[in-house]
Amino acid sequence: MTRRQNSHSALILDSVLTCPHCGHSKREDMPVDACQFFYECESCKTLLRPQPGDCCVFCSFGSVKCPPVQAQRQCCGEGLGAIPADRPQVT
Repeated sequence: MTRRQNSHSALILDSVLTCPHCGHSKREDMPVDACQFFYECESCKTLLRPQPGDCCVFCSFGSVKCPPVQAQRQCCGEGLGAIPADRPQVT
C-alpha cells in the first residue's frame, strides 16, 4: 500500500473512503486547500456528509484524516453546524 506524500512535509494526501451504507471503498486524493463536505459513493450513490464533530468526509469515513487535521491546523470545516442533517441523500 503506497501513500502519496507532500514533498514539503510528511502529510499523507490520499485516503481510502469507505461507505458506511454499502461498504464500498475507494482511494481518493484529498484536497490540501479545501474541505470536502460531500462525497457520492460510486456504488450505492449515497451522499456522504461529515459526521458531527468532523470537518470533512475524510475525517469521518477515510482511512487517513484530512491534511489540516494531520498538520494539527484548524480546518476550514470546523464547527460545521451549517450542513443540515436532514438534507436529502442522492439516490
